[in-house]
Amino acid sequence: MKIADMEIGAKSWTPLAIEVLAVLSRRVDGWCVYVGAVPGDNHELEMRLVSETGAKQSEPMARAIVTHLFGFDPGDLPYARAR
Repeated sequence: MKIADMEIGAKSWTPLAIEVLAVLSRRVDGWCVYVGAVPGDNHELEMRLVSETGAKQSEPMARAIVTHLFGFDPGDLPYARAR
């Protein structure tokens, strides 16, 4: 699946560890990935926290996460520069 196929505003998450999530965010200006620590109790709820306060990843790191962990193809959709 390509990130461009996601609806604008959609988010997807994957655990990097029990208490660390990566959140893929589809935005009007492209896409980005945030990573953050969470309690690990309910990832569905915790992913919102990560998308709001997590560390935005550099484009090379985000592309690696999206390709290898999410299984998405970034295609030619731009990486969002601003938070």
